[in-house]
Amino acid sequence: MLPLVLVSMTAAVEDDPITASLACVDALEGYRLTLRSQGERGEEVIHYSYCRPGYVRMDLESPYRGAVLIYRPDTGKVQLWPFGSPGGRTGLSLRPTNRMVRSARGHRVDQSDVGTLLRNVQRLQAQGSTRRLEPATLDGQRVQHVVVETEPGRSPGEVARYELWLDDETLFPRRVASYDRRGERLERVSLEALDLAPVFSPSHFNP
Repeated sequence: MLPLVLVSMTAAVEDDPITASLACVDALEGYRLTLRSQGERGEEVIHYSYCRPGYVRMDLESPYRGAVLIYRPDTGKVQLWPFGSPGGRTGLSLRPTNRMVRSARGHRVDQSDVGTLLRNVQRLQAQGSTRRLEPATLDGQRVQHVVVETEPGRSPGEVARYELWLDDETLFPRRVASYDRRGERLERVSLEALDLAPVFSPSHFNP
């Protein structure tokens, strides 16, 4: 299905690369990647899995190495195993709003997928402008470099500018950076080791 979406979105990329990227991401049944986030509180490294319609699994490498979080949309709860792989054990059952299962910047597990990120970018886009910079290369892959920023004084939240590097072939984000109203970087997230057609075991989201 993804190749058909890519063909149909060719013209849309020229008009709005964020909408085109979101369409391609929404067409995926799931994906697996390594998320490397750098912010004022240090680095987070997470092996991240997503499956429609919203199943999320995070295997943390840092700062809490070995911890596992699984969000299931059918229960609306996050299961947390603080000290390692589930292995048949029952984890803590928590609401997604519980700060024990939120990131250093307050991101929620149930709102951590790439589609949600791109929709956040679109909300800022509605308050400002989108610029396409010169194509670049990131980790040996050609990417489209896009900047979305609000007009001064119109930012709907803490973030006033996003900078995105979209894979030239799949339009999947490879790196995203966010900045505040003063132009200071809040966070940079690299999406590495992408697998856009993963095969998950039956127990991956329900150990």
